[in-house]
Amino acid sequence: MASIQIKNLRKTYKDPATGVPSDILNISFFETGPKKHLAIRGVSGSGKTTFLHCISGMISADSGEINVLGTNLSALTESKRDRFRANHIGYIFQSFNLLDGFTALENVMLGMQFSDKGADRERAELLLEKAGLKDRMFNRPSQLSVGQQQRVCIARALANNPEILLADEPTGSLDPKTSAAVLNLIRTVAEDKTLILVSHEPEVLQQFDSVTDLNEINQTAQV
Repeated sequence: MASIQIKNLRKTYKDPATGVPSDILNISFFETGPKKHLAIRGVSGSGKTTFLHCISGMISADSGEINVLGTNLSALTESKRDRFRANHIGYIFQSFNLLDGFTALENVMLGMQFSDKGADRERAELLLEKAGLKDRMFNRPSQLSVGQQQRVCIARALANNPEILLADEPTGSLDPKTSAAVLNLIRTVAEDKTLILVSHEPEVLQQFDSVTDLNEINQTAQV
């Protein structure tokens, strides 16, 4: 059974200046299997982030079906999509989305609050230790380097042991050396998970055996 299967996905946004709607996503079919690692190539503005947001349930599609682990997200209310995401999907943001007033440990534990499993301090500490942040877990984001902040984001994405991991340009803000280390960490922690990573960086894409160009599955006129 496919981990993720999409049929006839359509997502439209209105131009803020003209109010005219235009397609950002028009995907007739997409599928990926359990524990598969897939990279999706696409230039800025091609809809990569919107694609991941639809798969994660952060936003709803205008039409079509998004089946994740056998559940049709398109049929769920926003609150039920949020709960499903908390239990089954980890999301690694390019901009980290960490709360400045919380320590690294608190940021990871906060991600646990929304799942059915609840907070587990021991697991949160273990995840940060695996991410190389054993001595930084009580630091706030402003006290961490950019690379360390991304590692906190990875640990938070794994907080509830999700079956699916989505990564949105996870190395876009990093220098080459840190980028390589973070990418290696993502590939390692996602070994037993379905991973979809979107990027436009050749150095990142070449690390994946399976790479799909978003333009090949997206039938919009977007470039």
